[in-house]
Amino acid sequence: MGELHREVVLLNLINGLELSADQMRFILEKAKEAEELREEFKGKAEENVDETAEVLGELRATLMRGEDIPPSLRERVHQVQGANNALREEFEEEMTRLALEVKEALGEHQLYALEHFVPCLIPPEGEARIGQAEGTSHLERALERIREMPSLVFERRKKQMAQRAIELAKGHLPRGFIINEEEKERLISIFEEARAMSDVEFELEKANLAQQLKSPYKLPELPLDVSVKIERFLLDPLIIP
Repeated sequence: MGELHREVVLLNLINGLELSADQMRFILEKAKEAEELREEFKGKAEENVDETAEVLGELRATLMRGEDIPPSLRERVHQVQGANNALREEFEEEMTRLALEVKEALGEHQLYALEHFVPCLIPPEGEARIGQAEGTSHLERALERIREMPSLVFERRKKQMAQRAIELAKGHLPRGFIINEEEKERLISIFEEARAMSDVEFELEKANLAQQLKSPYKLPELPLDVSVKIERFLLDPLIIP
């Protein structure tokens, strides 16, 4: 089931990138090279397994006896660690090289889409971006309902609605993320601004108002080299038919 799920995610990405035939052929070629590299380095790693196990077993036995580690054993441990680290670094360098070659073959709009790709099974309808990046349409609908409330009902419920919005936001934030008390008043002011607008003004500004509701809770994105995503998705062996 996990492999099938992964295949659907990859198909969603491929379809969303709208690759040309030449780009698709190039990516498949690089994905095959990546799979060959994995097999090659897997074989090399297996060659080191017996020696690594032998050295670690000897080290464990020495420590269990409470003895000092002899210089010869220290040297063997360092050699084994060095060999394994060098092999891993060589593999990572080769995979990065392939990912950068794929990166060069993609257009700017495709790189942007890939950078913002969120793995999903079904992309949202009407979304230009790939994946399940959350929009603001649900917040716009909430503001529409707030505008439709009778004044007395709004005045009675506005603090409760603001508190409810804060509680919902907390559910999507990491533990320890602090929301100040002033946030409730800020939300209420946005509700009131939406209610004070004419129908035409609201239609023009509702997306902006919705973004204002959402923006304080958007965590800063960590910089990520898009080549990492290329390696993770476009060089996945499951992409090969």
